[in-house]
Amino acid sequence: MTEPVRLTLDLKYAPSIIFLFGLSGAGKSYVGNLIGELDDWYVYHADDDLTDEMLLALKEQRPFTESMRDDFFPVVAQRLLALSRKHKRIVVTQGVYKQRHRDYMMTAIPEMEMLCVDASNPFIEQRLGNRAKGISNASAEALRRDFELPDRETKVITNQSGPSEVVQQLNDYYSRSQIKRTDKNG
Repeated sequence: MTEPVRLTLDLKYAPSIIFLFGLSGAGKSYVGNLIGELDDWYVYHADDDLTDEMLLALKEQRPFTESMRDDFFPVVAQRLLALSRKHKRIVVTQGVYKQRHRDYMMTAIPEMEMLCVDASNPFIEQRLGNRAKGISNASAEALRRDFELPDRETKVITNQSGPSEVVQQLNDYYSRSQIKRTDKNG
Protein backbone atom coordinates (compact mmCIF):
# COMPACT_ATOMS: atom_id res chain seq x y z
CA MET A 1 0.00 0.00 0.00
CA THR A 2 1.44 3.39 -0.98
CA GLU A 3 1.41 6.43 1.24
CA PRO A 4 -0.84 9.30 0.08
CA VAL A 5 1.05 12.25 -1.35
CA ARG A 6 1.24 15.10 1.14
CA LEU A 7 0.57 18.44 -0.50
CA THR A 8 2.88 21.24 0.61
CA LEU A 9 1.57 24.77 0.35
CA ASP A 10 4.22 27.53 0.49
CA LEU A 11 2.47 30.84 1.18
CA LYS A 12 5.32 32.38 3.15
CA TYR A 13 5.44 35.38 0.81
CA ALA A 14 1.69 35.81 0.44
CA PRO A 15 -0.07 38.85 1.88
CA SER A 16 -1.75 38.33 5.26
CA ILE A 17 -5.19 38.38 3.62
CA ILE A 18 -6.07 36.59 0.39
CA PHE A 19 -9.54 37.27 -1.03
CA LEU A 20 -10.82 34.62 -3.46
CA PHE A 21 -13.55 35.79 -5.86
CA GLY A 22 -15.22 34.42 -8.97
CA LEU A 23 -18.34 32.81 -10.34
CA SER A 24 -20.59 30.61 -8.21
CA GLY A 25 -19.40 27.03 -8.60
CA ALA A 26 -15.83 27.95 -9.62
CA GLY A 27 -14.55 26.60 -6.31
CA LYS A 28 -13.76 29.63 -4.14
CA SER A 29 -14.82 27.86 -0.94
CA TYR A 30 -12.95 24.72 -1.97
CA VAL A 31 -9.71 26.66 -2.57
CA GLY A 32 -10.19 28.69 0.63
CA ASN A 33 -10.80 25.56 2.70
CA LEU A 34 -7.74 23.91 1.11
CA ILE A 35 -5.56 26.87 2.13
CA GLY A 36 -7.00 26.73 5.64
CA GLU A 37 -6.42 23.00 5.93
CA LEU A 38 -2.92 22.84 4.44
CA ASP A 39 -1.43 26.06 5.81
CA ASP A 40 -3.53 26.91 8.87
CA TRP A 41 -5.17 30.08 7.58
CA TYR A 42 -8.42 31.33 9.09
CA VAL A 43 -11.17 30.88 6.47
CA TYR A 44 -13.95 33.47 6.24
CA HIS A 45 -16.77 32.64 3.82
CA ALA A 46 -18.33 36.07 3.36
CA ASP A 47 -21.53 34.48 2.00
CA ASP A 48 -22.24 33.69 5.66
CA ASP A 49 -22.98 37.42 6.01
CA LEU A 50 -25.35 37.79 3.04
CA THR A 51 -28.21 40.08 3.93
CA ASP A 52 -31.79 38.80 4.22
CA GLU A 53 -32.61 40.68 1.02
CA MET A 54 -29.78 38.87 -0.83
CA LEU A 55 -30.86 35.49 0.52
CA LEU A 56 -34.40 36.13 -0.70
CA ALA A 57 -33.10 37.08 -4.15
CA LEU A 58 -31.16 33.81 -4.34
CA LYS A 59 -34.22 31.84 -3.26
CA GLU A 60 -36.29 33.56 -5.95
CA GLN A 61 -33.47 33.07 -8.51
CA ARG A 62 -33.06 36.82 -9.04
CA PRO A 63 -29.73 38.60 -9.44
CA PHE A 64 -28.53 40.92 -6.71
CA THR A 65 -29.26 44.61 -7.26
CA GLU A 66 -26.58 47.28 -7.07
CA SER A 67 -28.17 48.52 -3.86
CA MET A 68 -27.91 45.04 -2.29
CA ARG A 69 -24.23 44.82 -3.20
CA ASP A 70 -23.53 48.37 -2.05
CA ASP A 71 -25.00 47.53 1.36
CA PHE A 72 -23.17 44.20 1.60
CA PHE A 73 -19.50 45.03 0.98
CA PRO A 74 -19.07 47.50 3.85
CA VAL A 75 -20.31 44.68 6.12
CA VAL A 76 -17.68 42.34 4.65
CA ALA A 77 -14.94 44.96 5.04
CA GLN A 78 -15.85 45.60 8.68
CA ARG A 79 -15.99 41.87 9.44
CA LEU A 80 -12.63 41.34 7.77
CA LEU A 81 -11.01 44.18 9.69
CA ALA A 82 -12.33 42.70 12.95
CA LEU A 83 -11.06 39.24 12.00
CA SER A 84 -7.64 40.63 11.12
CA ARG A 85 -7.23 41.75 14.73
CA LYS A 86 -7.69 38.13 15.86
CA HIS A 87 -6.03 36.12 13.06
CA LYS A 88 -2.58 36.44 11.52
CA ARG A 89 -3.55 35.05 8.11
CA ILE A 90 -7.02 35.06 6.56
CA VAL A 91 -8.45 33.69 3.35
CA VAL A 92 -11.82 35.14 2.30
CA THR A 93 -14.27 33.69 -0.22
CA GLN A 94 -17.04 35.63 -1.96
CA GLY A 95 -18.16 36.18 -5.56
CA VAL A 96 -17.56 39.97 -5.80
CA TYR A 97 -19.06 40.15 -9.28
CA LYS A 98 -18.47 43.87 -9.86
CA GLN A 99 -15.06 45.50 -10.31
CA ARG A 100 -16.07 48.56 -8.31
CA HIS A 101 -16.72 46.35 -5.28
CA ARG A 102 -13.32 44.67 -5.73
CA ASP A 103 -11.81 48.16 -5.85
CA TYR A 104 -13.78 49.12 -2.74
CA MET A 105 -12.47 46.09 -0.84
CA MET A 106 -8.87 46.80 -1.89
CA THR A 107 -9.19 50.42 -0.76
CA ALA A 108 -10.74 49.38 2.57
CA ILE A 109 -8.08 46.71 3.18
CA PRO A 110 -4.95 47.57 1.15
CA GLU A 111 -2.80 44.77 2.60
CA MET A 112 -5.13 42.23 0.96
CA GLU A 113 -4.71 40.62 -2.46
CA MET A 114 -7.61 39.43 -4.58
CA LEU A 115 -7.33 36.22 -6.63
CA CYS A 116 -9.93 35.08 -9.13
CA VAL A 117 -10.91 31.41 -8.95
CA ASP A 118 -12.00 30.12 -12.33
CA ALA A 119 -13.27 26.91 -13.94
CA SER A 120 -14.91 26.06 -17.25
CA ASN A 121 -18.69 26.33 -17.58
CA PRO A 122 -19.20 22.52 -17.70
CA PHE A 123 -17.26 22.12 -14.43
CA ILE A 124 -19.24 24.92 -12.80
CA GLU A 125 -22.58 23.49 -13.94
CA GLN A 126 -21.62 20.01 -12.71
CA ARG A 127 -20.55 21.35 -9.31
CA LEU A 128 -23.73 23.36 -8.87
CA GLY A 129 -25.82 20.38 -9.92
CA ASN A 130 -24.12 18.18 -7.30
CA ARG A 131 -24.75 20.57 -4.41
CA ALA A 132 -27.29 19.42 -1.86
CA LYS A 133 -27.88 23.01 -0.78
CA GLY A 134 -26.81 26.43 -1.91
CA ILE A 135 -27.19 28.27 -5.17
CA SER A 136 -28.99 26.57 -8.04
CA ASN A 137 -27.82 26.53 -11.66
CA ALA A 138 -30.67 28.92 -12.49
CA SER A 139 -29.59 31.39 -9.80
CA ALA A 140 -25.95 31.04 -10.85
CA GLU A 141 -26.92 31.78 -14.44
CA ALA A 142 -28.78 34.92 -13.38
CA LEU A 143 -25.71 36.05 -11.42
CA ARG A 144 -23.24 35.07 -14.19
CA ARG A 145 -24.69 37.73 -16.48
CA ASP A 146 -23.64 40.31 -13.87
CA PHE A 147 -20.03 39.12 -13.51
CA GLU A 148 -17.37 41.60 -14.65
CA LEU A 149 -14.09 40.01 -15.70
CA PRO A 150 -11.08 41.06 -13.61
CA ASP A 151 -8.26 43.11 -15.10
CA ARG A 152 -5.25 41.38 -16.66
CA GLU A 153 -3.03 41.89 -13.60
CA THR A 154 -5.33 39.86 -11.35
CA LYS A 155 -3.92 36.46 -10.41
CA VAL A 156 -6.17 33.57 -11.46
CA ILE A 157 -6.41 30.11 -9.90
CA THR A 158 -7.84 27.51 -12.29
CA ASN A 159 -9.74 24.91 -10.27
CA GLN A 160 -10.53 21.89 -12.42
CA SER A 161 -8.07 19.07 -11.66
CA GLY A 162 -8.04 18.79 -7.90
CA PRO A 163 -5.89 19.94 -5.00
CA SER A 164 -2.48 19.37 -6.59
CA GLU A 165 -3.34 21.77 -9.41
CA VAL A 166 -4.52 24.45 -6.98
CA VAL A 167 -1.53 24.05 -4.65
CA GLN A 168 0.91 24.28 -7.57
CA GLN A 169 -0.66 27.53 -8.79
CA LEU A 170 -0.63 29.07 -5.32
CA ASN A 171 2.99 28.04 -4.81
CA ASP A 172 3.86 29.50 -8.21
CA TYR A 173 2.40 32.83 -7.11
CA TYR A 174 3.80 32.97 -3.57
CA SER A 175 6.88 30.79 -3.19
CA ARG A 176 10.28 32.27 -2.44
CA SER A 177 11.63 31.38 -5.91
CA GLN A 178 8.69 33.14 -7.60
CA ILE A 179 9.18 36.26 -5.48
CA LYS A 180 12.87 36.35 -6.42
CA ARG A 181 12.04 35.98 -10.14
CA THR A 182 9.56 38.85 -9.88
CA ASP A 183 12.11 41.04 -8.05
CA LYS A 184 14.72 40.43 -10.76
CA ASN A 185 12.26 41.19 -13.53
CA GLY A 186 10.47 44.05 -11.78
